[in-house]
Amino acid sequence: MAARRWSASGPWIRGNGQGCGSLFTLVSKPFCSAAAASTAINAQRLAEKLRAQKREQDTKKEPVSTNAVQRRVQEIVRFTRQLQRVHPNVLAKALTRGILHQDKNLVVINKPYGLPVHGGPGVQLCITDVLPILAKMLHGHKAEPLHLCHRLDKETTGVMVLAWDKDMAHQVQELFRTRQVVKKY
Repeated sequence: MAARRWSASGPWIRGNGQGCGSLFTLVSKPFCSAAAASTAINAQRLAEKLRAQKREQDTKKEPVSTNAVQRRVQEIVRFTRQLQRVHPNVLAKALTRGILHQDKNLVVINKPYGLPVHGGPGVQLCITDVLPILAKMLHGHKAEPLHLCHRLDKETTGVMVLAWDKDMAHQVQELFRTRQVVKKY
């Protein structure tokens, strides 16, 4: 009787072609060459290494703070990142929820943290981009865009004054320039 040979890739049975009473030999055939097998092992190790690095980065990104103030700051930063990725209509809708005062001349909004007033390098979305949309939401489709009366830094949250026409915007800008507006930080 023939000796059996086994391999990691699995046994193959080969007969001598003489019917039922024949002897069968168990022959092993490798699935792939040694170089291909080592490449597969290396690719698997690389994938495991990349997954481990990804898990490590995810845990390093935002450690959970035990301090309530730090948790709130982390929450605001996450919200800010989300605001930069939304559609301008969604941002305008969020700004309408933050309206503090509105009359025939002015609209006063609460500017969220991390949202830039003007565009620039790396800025995907800013308040000036959504002023026409905001005006249409407040006064209908034929509304003229709102005008900025002043600016706030990206990292500053607070009151932002907008005007319905350029003349009113210039008047408010003059009040800011001559320091007749009291700012509290």
